[in-house]
Amino acid sequence: MNILESLLGDQSSNVVSELAKQLGVGEDQARNAAGQLIPALTRGLRNNASTDTGLSSLINALQKGNHNNYLDDLSSLGQNSTVEEGNSILGHIFGSKDVSRNVANYSANQAGLSSTLMKKALPILASLVMSALSKKLLGKGKKSSGGLFGGGNSNNSDVFGTGIAANQNRGMLESFLDADKDGSMWDDLLSMAVKVAMK
Repeated sequence: MNILESLLGDQSSNVVSELAKQLGVGEDQARNAAGQLIPALTRGLRNNASTDTGLSSLINALQKGNHNNYLDDLSSLGQNSTVEEGNSILGHIFGSKDVSRNVANYSANQAGLSSTLMKKALPILASLVMSALSKKLLGKGKKSSGGLFGGGNSNNSDVFGTGIAANQNRGMLESFLDADKDGSMWDDLLSMAVKVAMK
């Protein structure tokens, strides 16, 4: 199961319901928006995590934050602090506001939705994607027990492991983030200013 299926796979998903509520649209539109934007977010994260330095920075960011809270308490998606955190995450993933705007505009055209709606959805979805990653990789959250990299609340910065374990963990991470609909298109779009490191 990849991250897109994890967040949107259930047709009666509480995630979709809450997203629709925050965006002020129907659930079909919310699901459509998320289906277009999440692949761009995951592609950016995969690019960032393609190096050991970038992967380490991503894991550190997940360990230091409380990203799991968004999925544990979906009502938090409506808070200003969530949008602010989401915009910060977008800055790390895409590197510039221009890239975020281009992603929103392109996705809006593909989904037949307004770019304004997509721009509003991006920071919320960025927070949700990081929350899903936190649960999957580190095993954080009320409904998680263990994660890809050792799980729990470990403060060990070397959760990526070494040797064969490192390759297996990277493979599982890439599989979870494999939500691309058009990988080459996202590469072209994100190549404008994708940062390698998450701070």
